[in-house]
Amino acid sequence: MKIAVLSDVHSNIDALEAVVQDAKSWKAELFLVAGDIVGYGACPDQCIDLLKKLEAGCIAGNHDWGVIEKTPIDYFNSAARKAILWTREKMTDTSRAYLEALPLTMQEAEISLAHGDFLSPESWAYVFTLPKAAEEFSGFNTAIGIIGHSHVPFIIRAVDKESWPEEIKESTVTFQPTERYLVNVGSVGQPRDYDPRACYLRIDSDIKQLSLERVEYDIKAAQRRILDAGLPSSLAARLSVGQ
Repeated sequence: MKIAVLSDVHSNIDALEAVVQDAKSWKAELFLVAGDIVGYGACPDQCIDLLKKLEAGCIAGNHDWGVIEKTPIDYFNSAARKAILWTREKMTDTSRAYLEALPLTMQEAEISLAHGDFLSPESWAYVFTLPKAAEEFSGFNTAIGIIGHSHVPFIIRAVDKESWPEEIKESTVTFQPTERYLVNVGSVGQPRDYDPRACYLRIDSDIKQLSLERVEYDIKAAQRRILDAGLPSSLAARLSVGQ
């Protein structure tokens, strides 16, 4: 099966449509989303509607919870707070109900999803270091654990229970039945690794391959939407630099 795994769409419909088109050209059979569908960008309803049409399996992220008032607004920085309050006002009741129904974690076949942290999903902790990544393997039982949240993609491999996990430098890896992986799939809508292209993960279970993909999209259009909506200009500016 070919599975496309996305995260941190952040209401960026231009990036989401480009990624979906790329994944469909690859003939993706299933779409999964590791949280933060909304926040920052100007098109929350459009992004939710597209994911619903795809019948994507989605979990909640901290911005999704911020919009539905499950995560306190003072958790977020100034720009994020303004975007969350704007989204609460502009989003339809149908979209809000969709976010309220999202689980915090999900398991699909040999894939587990959490937005930021398997060990304490509601804490919205970040995985920035290899020791933290090593701890995360005890938080899921499947071959592949998927996270997002930091907007910085990586692939961590554990060869066996005795070996210390290692970061894979390549963007594509062929996995073995005995190996386990923790993958940050990066961000569709607001990359932060100095590459402004949208990022997502392809999983091909037939050939046992994981691949982090980058997709060009119309950044200027996304920026115009943000500025026209009256959202903070910093949210538009950062899209050009991937940070």
